[in-house]
Amino acid sequence: MDQAPDQLLEQPVPQVDTEQASTTALLLFGVDGEASPLESERDRNFLIKSEQGSFALKFANPAEGSTVLEMQAAVLEHIALVDPDLPVPRTRPTIGGEAVGASTVDGQTVPVRMVSFLPGATLEQGVSSEPLRSSIAATLARLGYALRGCFDPAAGRMLLWDLTHLPLLRSKVHYLEPDQQPLVRQWLDRFDEIVAPRLPHLRAQIIHNDFNPENLLVRPADPDRISGIIDFGDVVHAPLVIDPAVAISYQILGQEDPIPVIAEMASTYHATVSLEEDELAVLVDLIAGRLVQSLVIGAWRADHHPENTEYILSYSDTSWDSLEQLSSLDPETMIGAIREACGVLTGARFGPADLPALLDRRLNRLGTGMRLSYSEPLHIVAGEGPWLIDSAGQRHLDAYNNVPHVGHSHPAVTAAVARQSGILNTNTRYLVDEVLDYADRLVAMFPDDLGVVFFANSGSEANDLAWRMAQTVTKNDGIIVTKHAYHGSTALTMATSPEELGIENLEPWVATVPAPDPRRRDDNALAEAIEGLDKRGHRPAALAFDTVFSSDGIFEPSPGYLRSAADQVRDAGGLFIADEVQAGFGRVGTRMWGFAGHDVVPDIVTLGKPMGNGHPVAAVVTTPAIAEAFTRDGYYFSTFAGNPVSTAAAMAVLDVMAAEGLPAKAERVGAYLRTGLSRLANEHPSITDVRGPAMFIGVELSVGGDPDPERTEWIVNEMRRRQILIGRTGIHGNVLKIRPPLAFDESHADLLIETLAGVLSETQE
Repeated sequence: MDQAPDQLLEQPVPQVDTEQASTTALLLFGVDGEASPLESERDRNFLIKSEQGSFALKFANPAEGSTVLEMQAAVLEHIALVDPDLPVPRTRPTIGGEAVGASTVDGQTVPVRMVSFLPGATLEQGVSSEPLRSSIAATLARLGYALRGCFDPAAGRMLLWDLTHLPLLRSKVHYLEPDQQPLVRQWLDRFDEIVAPRLPHLRAQIIHNDFNPENLLVRPADPDRISGIIDFGDVVHAPLVIDPAVAISYQILGQEDPIPVIAEMASTYHATVSLEEDELAVLVDLIAGRLVQSLVIGAWRADHHPENTEYILSYSDTSWDSLEQLSSLDPETMIGAIREACGVLTGARFGPADLPALLDRRLNRLGTGMRLSYSEPLHIVAGEGPWLIDSAGQRHLDAYNNVPHVGHSHPAVTAAVARQSGILNTNTRYLVDEVLDYADRLVAMFPDDLGVVFFANSGSEANDLAWRMAQTVTKNDGIIVTKHAYHGSTALTMATSPEELGIENLEPWVATVPAPDPRRRDDNALAEAIEGLDKRGHRPAALAFDTVFSSDGIFEPSPGYLRSAADQVRDAGGLFIADEVQAGFGRVGTRMWGFAGHDVVPDIVTLGKPMGNGHPVAAVVTTPAIAEAFTRDGYYFSTFAGNPVSTAAAMAVLDVMAAEGLPAKAERVGAYLRTGLSRLANEHPSITDVRGPAMFIGVELSVGGDPDPERTEWIVNEMRRRQILIGRTGIHGNVLKIRPPLAFDESHADLLIETLAGVLSETQE
């Protein structure tokens, strides 16, 4: 495992004859049979036919090491456990029960292992059809899915056939024919520039790494369907997208046009394991990289092992033809074809759209109250990760929508919804394990005092219930909110949303305080609001804060602010409600909630928007005492709230957050984005502030010290025209609102900053 990556391919193949193979099979594995040789690149393999069945016996290359063979056996065992119907070999243990044995060859100890020999014929090079390619891609995706949870330290070995290490082949390019070397170096240069920087950010796991025709079996009666997968000798821990790239590279050999083949196989793979944006962006280069590997490693090994030249160079001529073919095509055109093919699988309808007709339909059916986000309407047909795709197939970077919390169309969430929909969906008047499991997991994310969950369908409904709870429990009716707050669209929450209603139209039982802008502190505001309610004949039932103060302009409260505010309202007989509908679930970073880190435990917390990644699910979390007091005098039930399908979506969101480390990513990428925006502020005096926690960022714009809402609106629409989606907020409408899905990474932040810089440079300071 610690050898140099090329040592394994330099070491001569173990010299074993059929007699020694038969003897080893009997003495080491208890199989009495006849041996016949099988072809191999670096090992010595034999078919052992016996009355006990047929087996493949491998005398491994001495440079391989027994730990690698043990890892390969562990991989097969994992597959047998996770997906026992996958057609892969099964390990035959030694007489002593071990997965790997040892034999002496020419005085040297070499690892030996035996597996069942699968029936079928290997694919012939150059034989391809659409059904066969579909079967290859689907089988590979299924294998990748099965290996998702497999891990073994030995899979981290350095292997020259691992595309991660493609740059190491530069030192061997001189083994190629002189006329081939410039083109190969061009692809290596592209790899360094485009692929290498992305590799550390790609999903990685144990992969097969060698889905070539000689490792795939079909039955004569069904030659277009894969019946067996063999040779796990190149298994490594590497970016997942390498697997489909390797498989596709062999299927374009001899094809007149590689683009349809690449697109169809990518889309078939994508149907089971969704390819992410960065994976799609490097797929073509990885396909070319495999062709480069075949050429360079082949030429180098043929020079070192002339006795095995025919086998080593079996793919060289067709690999060169295909590499020349790829080089003549535009990479972006190929990537676009792949994206479109994969987009079809999501149900997206690409093509010209009659926007005026759509606008008329919308006006007639939805009325005038449903506003559009941008002055130039956006017709969206699909979403993926941090991207929204319009009807023309154009991709728009979504830096605004916080509902698809873990990314648009996340496969884990869609799979969870589909799976639960096929089992059970009902209401919370029944005992349902999945609903309780989610409730347990949810309250475990809060301080111990908050232990009871009321499910709802939306943030508006959750806030409405929280307001009613506070009024019922305290016997008071006053609600205190910030001056430009938005808490929902029910009658009760709209009455407490001055952003929509207008502060001059608030009911007497609603009071307001300014948002905690550290530049304009008003320590007496809350006391004055309580006093104002009292003068109007009302006492506070609750103080409710959206904990990132999104509609007010996005603010991170100063230390002690939330604690002091909660203490004041409690002293006046009210409760403190933390509205986490926008801030919650890790958008503010690893502290998870906007109130966390402020030395305060709310009496009630409301949740919504990102909770189900777009599926309608929300919640109110409170203390057992408040829950009991409310249910004595109040009532709440909602038919769909907390149904098993919604909670399955919500559970999948938590799973993805944990698996992908999204709260920590929000902190990291948010800090990176704020730093870049602050650099813009140094260059553009109109940016007077960049603020907000983690991945919830506000950029305030002013002119001559006064708010500049007109320019802010122009910038939002100009960014949309340049395919970057942001919003605006604030009491004066002069704050750019940036709150992307947490699939957003540094490369997306760079694109946003670069685009905003271009927009700002075109406006008057």
